[in-house]
Amino acid sequence: MRISRITQALCLTLTLFGAAWTPLAQCGELTAAEAGKIAGQQTGGQVLAVKAADGGFQVKVLTPDGKVRYVFIPNR
Repeated sequence: MRISRITQALCLTLTLFGAAWTPLAQCGELTAAEAGKIAGQQTGGQVLAVKAADGGFQVKVLTPDGKVRYVFIPNR
């Protein structure tokens, strides 16, 4: 059975597109480091710990006035 050039090109395009599609679908995921950075910027404090939680991250922050505060950063 002979496969036409158009069919080969289509298969190659779909294969490449499928491989590239997976990372694009994960672009909305936030990393622990990003969550910590966001929490630090929001509070102006020092990030002490980052823990995964349902739908995002719980970030423990030491505020400039010396208080420990927990901030929830949701996934995008």
